[in-house]
Amino acid sequence: MDPVDVEGGHAALLDALDRRGAEFGILDGDGPLAFRERVASVRRRRGRLADEAETGYRDVVLVEHDGVLLWQTATEPIASGMTRAGFSRRRGVRRAVTVGAPLRHLSVPVLEPNEYLRHLRDTDNLLNARCAAGLRRVISNGSGGFELSEDGMKPKYAGRTLVMVHGTFSSSEHLLNEFAATKAGRKFLADALRRYGQQVLMFDHPTLSVSPFINGLDLARALAGSSGEIDVIAHSRGGLVARWWLEVFGRMLAGAQVRLVVAGSPLRGTSLASPARIQPLLNVLVNVGSFVSRTLGIAAASNPFTLASFALLKFIVHDEAEALGVPPVRHPGARPDLDAAVAVIPGLQGQAAVDNNAELQRLRKQAASVNVRYFALTADFEPARIGWQLWKVVTQAGTLAADMVADTIFPGENDLVVDTAHMTSLADARDIGDVEAFDPVSLVHHCNYFRQDKTIDALRRWLTI
Repeated sequence: MDPVDVEGGHAALLDALDRRGAEFGILDGDGPLAFRERVASVRRRRGRLADEAETGYRDVVLVEHDGVLLWQTATEPIASGMTRAGFSRRRGVRRAVTVGAPLRHLSVPVLEPNEYLRHLRDTDNLLNARCAAGLRRVISNGSGGFELSEDGMKPKYAGRTLVMVHGTFSSSEHLLNEFAATKAGRKFLADALRRYGQQVLMFDHPTLSVSPFINGLDLARALAGSSGEIDVIAHSRGGLVARWWLEVFGRMLAGAQVRLVVAGSPLRGTSLASPARIQPLLNVLVNVGSFVSRTLGIAAASNPFTLASFALLKFIVHDEAEALGVPPVRHPGARPDLDAAVAVIPGLQGQAAVDNNAELQRLRKQAASVNVRYFALTADFEPARIGWQLWKVVTQAGTLAADMVADTIFPGENDLVVDTAHMTSLADARDIGDVEAFDPVSLVHHCNYFRQDKTIDALRRWLTI
């Protein structure tokens, strides 16, 4: 793979923000008409900082520093008349930001405690309109492509069945498109349909409003009574969903023999969702979203990580202590403000790499309740190999923002989203032995596992396809 110009423009992401921001409650801070917001009180903000007590909104700025995107809270008004591309003039309210050149000045809603769960459910639906669909079949569309269908679903399955489970912020459609993006992937899907007798299933599920435990229960109920040989391919958080299903609720299967392949899965949690290092979460998401859009050709307006960076702003940017014990978040990159904020997002809390994660502790103590063989795909991605200063800049931004946390996001190797060492750890002193590992030279990261010929070869070998 040739080096990628990651310091180029972020035009696709900014276009997605302009076109889809309103869906996630993000308003254009330079004027109320751009996103056609329905909150009339926002109009009164002209000429001063947003007063969230009055308007229910808080101002943030998206800036660029050394080719890396950073979210900053707007805190200081500066002289009027200063404009940049994408900005219109707005008297007296241009903000001074901590680091970088401003790209967009925005306002995000401040949620009340009793609004969190409803907004999390709404956000899941925005990220994946079919998140409640559950299982659907993969079918050929007759022209060399593939699609998902509810037709021909069975109450239970026998013989050979393949189940695929997507990750955080994602969808079955996105996972299917990743396989279909390459010739090797399309051939794999076609062969799988024949090998499994058209029993190739994908499981859609919400990834923010509920924990992996709940997703696993839903999947167990959907396949209750199934028997024979069940093969599972799970990406990212989907690996936790699959483990809850197979190891805790596996008795709902009728003696099935199972092979589980996990790809970039946070089996011991991910540091990105850990309170100890949650500070740059939004910055990582927006940068990964922009990076993936440029390198994989995925439209930013439908890129899971791009949309997630928009979606999570309103959950962690607020300025008053809340009844649920969530402290004020006066800066979207500040600790310990975000430590408790992430706890009210079940889908993230369930995969946080912390010693007191009650869900993961219980899962890691659970012996497999069905005959499961494990396989893993892992990667170690080093942004510096393509000239990307993401981790360096995020660390610097944290210090400059008076956060005073000098450690990096990940304590060791990672694939941009999950710690590499956590991808194979089923329990203490119990690791997956059959692993296909991508080294840094391969430039494989969390979002392109299934576009690799080496991945397809490993899947064929492990699953005898």
